[in-house]
Amino acid sequence: MRFLRVLLLASAACASAAWGQSVFDMPRLFPRHRILLGRFVAAAGQGDLFRAESVARAATQLFPKDANWRYNVACVCARAGRADEALRELGEAVALGFTDTRKMRADPDLASLRGTPGFEACLERADALAKNPPRNATLSAALVRTVAPGATATVDAQDTQWDWDPASGGYMTTLFRLAPAGEGPFAGALYVNRDEDAAAVRTERFPGLTPVLYGEEAVGARAHVGVANGLFSTGLAALPTFGNSSFAMGTPVFWRSIPRLLASDPFQIGLAMRLALANQLYVYDAGRDFDPKGLGDLLLAPTMSVLVSADLEGKDPRAANRDLTELALTAYGAMPEATRREMLRRGALVPTLQRLLRQSLRGAPDYLSPAAHPVAFDPKCIDAQTLTRLAQALTPESLPPALALGVRQETMPRPGVDYFDPTAGEGIADTPWNVMRVVRGGALTRTLTVEARAPGETGCAFRWFVTGGDPAKVRIKPLTPDGALTTIEADWHATPFTRDGMPTRRVDVACVAVRPDGTCSAPAFVSFRYLANERREYDAQGRLRVRDWTLPEGGFLYEDPLLTLFKNWRDTYAYDAQGRLTGWTREIPGRDGAERFDAQGRLLGADGTPRPVTYTRRTLPGDGLKAPAVEWIYAADAAH
Repeated sequence: MRFLRVLLLASAACASAAWGQSVFDMPRLFPRHRILLGRFVAAAGQGDLFRAESVARAATQLFPKDANWRYNVACVCARAGRADEALRELGEAVALGFTDTRKMRADPDLASLRGTPGFEACLERADALAKNPPRNATLSAALVRTVAPGATATVDAQDTQWDWDPASGGYMTTLFRLAPAGEGPFAGALYVNRDEDAAAVRTERFPGLTPVLYGEEAVGARAHVGVANGLFSTGLAALPTFGNSSFAMGTPVFWRSIPRLLASDPFQIGLAMRLALANQLYVYDAGRDFDPKGLGDLLLAPTMSVLVSADLEGKDPRAANRDLTELALTAYGAMPEATRREMLRRGALVPTLQRLLRQSLRGAPDYLSPAAHPVAFDPKCIDAQTLTRLAQALTPESLPPALALGVRQETMPRPGVDYFDPTAGEGIADTPWNVMRVVRGGALTRTLTVEARAPGETGCAFRWFVTGGDPAKVRIKPLTPDGALTTIEADWHATPFTRDGMPTRRVDVACVAVRPDGTCSAPAFVSFRYLANERREYDAQGRLRVRDWTLPEGGFLYEDPLLTLFKNWRDTYAYDAQGRLTGWTREIPGRDGAERFDAQGRLLGADGTPRPVTYTRRTLPGDGLKAPAVEWIYAADAAH
């Protein structure tokens, strides 16, 4: 247990320091750090010195100037009894800036080194460096750049720093001071394009809006494209920011639009939420993840921390992305000054524009109906005159109430029994505006009890309604008169099904907070994502009878490999007279006979002896779109 505790402490320290590379390398490197840190912690938890050292050394290759990863290597070497090597690594850690002599003296990992001349020399060197620490540009506070009226704001290493928030992860902060530029509505606001001007806004239409450009170092690190990776601030307060990108992630297997990337990564959607709460609005193109002529709607949720653009005709998605961004800017500019000022004070830019756009859809649908809540906006479907009129009429009192969701109760399935995938549980990523679940478990009905709150408000009621999926298969059961506590039951949906003529795999339930005067909030959503790589059969009692993951007739049907993997088997379930699961039989195409499993997911031998099963992945040929790329396979553990 001591080894586990100490290595966890050592690994936690590396998260609080920078790695000495350019600040613009951090958005690219930080996700890899998180992966290595997870592996390191897992090895520590198992007491596996060899694997812990392998991971830590891999991290020092990736982050050669990081003192904390080097310190972790020293700790593992000391634990393994390799004193000379441990002292050498500890000296390297000190030279890189690890100067916490109190920790070094107390750390049980280094107990075997204490009292040796080499250890005392490391302590003396660390004490000396602590009094005169070397400057690390990535850790040091950035300088605030003053931007003259009419000039562009340039992002470079002098005005940008890497920040670490233990609650939400790492992100860049760029510091600007915008000199007064008149009284126009866009004075003090930024515009940033993140697709190399492919969908750039026509800034001349918005006088006073300050464009953001990325310097040579940022461009060289590719920190200027794709999903937003940082905050723009004066150092005291966030700057209102509008940004857009039609950029898509184009790897052969893990291709995805930015909206799907955000929803499938808790870190990324957490950063998007942080930016949204800081009045930083980004518009991202849904691309082929929302294509009525292609695979249909592959998005994981109506992601409320960003705006999602789509061209339903498929003619010019980049123009659609630009036009939606310009509509958001138009609404912002049309607001009365007092309203705009109060909106920014509350951090309510994103939900306010989300509500205005939904109220401005052509045909003026009822706001508390599915028609008002598309998962992606085609700007051709928005009435610009209505949008402007609503923005002009907005007062500080009629700004939308805040809304936040939180899950209060749910039952999670058991791996290896209720579902077969490497990912734990059914949670995708949760924020106060999006609760997302992928339905992996075999139960007919997925149930969530959700609490809705309107912070800072009194007397709000909460209206819940289905915006995607079969309403006959979704039941909304308020547990309190105001709907603040509600249970949602969603029955199994065979996929893909259709919404507005488009194939989709998702059920969405919207929640809207309504003040006593009728003022509505932007919606928040509970989403259930169903998987297209399986077919199910249930009996009259709602019990799962058959679950089939084999390739369907007509070939492979794409599913997101971050949600599930291809499984080449078919399970048939059995129950006793009381309706309790007794196990299942598994058939694999091309293999004679069937295997039997008990109710705990153990493989039964010919004599009925149960053996635990280990599941793992196997890479297959294919591009991830036309054929499976990774298969989930299994084998019985060796008998003990």
